[in-house]
Amino acid sequence: MQTDIANPVNSIQVPPSTLAKATGGALLAAAAILVLFVMPAEYGIDPTGVGRLTGIVGMGAGGEEATPAPAEAPVESRVSGPATPTKAAIVREGDMRSDEMTLTLAPHSGQEVKAHMQAGQSYVFEWSAKGGPVKADMHGEKINAAEGEFTSYWEEKQMTGGKGSFTAPFDGTHGWYFRNKGETPVTVTVRTTGFYKDLFLPEG
Repeated sequence: MQTDIANPVNSIQVPPSTLAKATGGALLAAAAILVLFVMPAEYGIDPTGVGRLTGIVGMGAGGEEATPAPAEAPVESRVSGPATPTKAAIVREGDMRSDEMTLTLAPHSGQEVKAHMQAGQSYVFEWSAKGGPVKADMHGEKINAAEGEFTSYWEEKQMTGGKGSFTAPFDGTHGWYFRNKGETPVTVTVRTTGFYKDLFLPEG
């Protein structure tokens, strides 16, 4: 079986006189482009004045009229660093202290553990419950707050421990309310270290 394969190349016969005319025309066009555009733009040479009229004189790197590109701003001036801390942010009233408090919660009973703090003071904490999980509610009360008025930070119903850091958003008392919802006693131990007045058990 014979298979026909098409030839992708087309052969065209051009008379020598026509080829000479085409070559000459191409050379003239290239010369015109060189004189009218390339020389004014790259070298600032504009013998015909067309480059000045079109605004391309000196656009190349070697042109005397080229406008230098603005230097990129240093990284330091464009990237802002962390804000300088204010005196109020770094000054802490009182000495650093550490406390540990242990309390036993009877079944279906609760107790608060609090610290007197000024706004901006902070502590790191760790607490654990032995005997079963407890409900933990971290919150704070402003000075002279009405009865039952408080700000809740977070609350979990079934926890056996927790740790982290805390910064007081306002003057007042800040800490936890632990409640044993089980049928057996649970012992809760709280440890704190930081800047605060004291760690205490509020009455009631």
